[in-house]
Amino acid sequence: MSQLNLDPLRYDWASIQRGDTMPAQVFSDTGADTDLSRVRVKICDSDGVKQVSLDSSTSGITINTSTAGSWNFTIDAIPAATTEALTAGLYAYDLETTDSSGYVRTEFEGVWEIRPQITDA
Repeated sequence: MSQLNLDPLRYDWASIQRGDTMPAQVFSDTGADTDLSRVRVKICDSDGVKQVSLDSSTSGITINTSTAGSWNFTIDAIPAATTEALTAGLYAYDLETTDSSGYVRTEFEGVWEIRPQITDA
C-alpha cells in the first residue's frame, strides 16, 4: 500500500550577493481544484529566527491569477536594502499557500544563500 506524499517540493533559490536585488520569481500551479486566496513566504536564519516575511495579503507577493486550475503568483523582487540587512550565510525558507476553502499547504521549502558583498566599501 502506498502512502500519500505531502512533503513540500525542495527548491533552493539562486544565491545572490548581499546588497543585491533578488529578481522576482513567478510560479504556476495547474493542479489546484479550488481558488487561491493567500501565499506566504518566511525566510529564517540558521538559528530559526525569521528575517524576512512576504505575504500576498500585505506585501512581497502578488497573486496574478487565483482561479482553480490556473494559480499564478509572483514573489516580487526583494529589494537591495532588504538583502543588505542580512548577514552573509544560508537561510531557510518555505512557501505556503491557502486556498479558498481554508486548506493550508507548504508547497516549497529550500535554502537561500546570501554571499558576502565585496564591493561594500
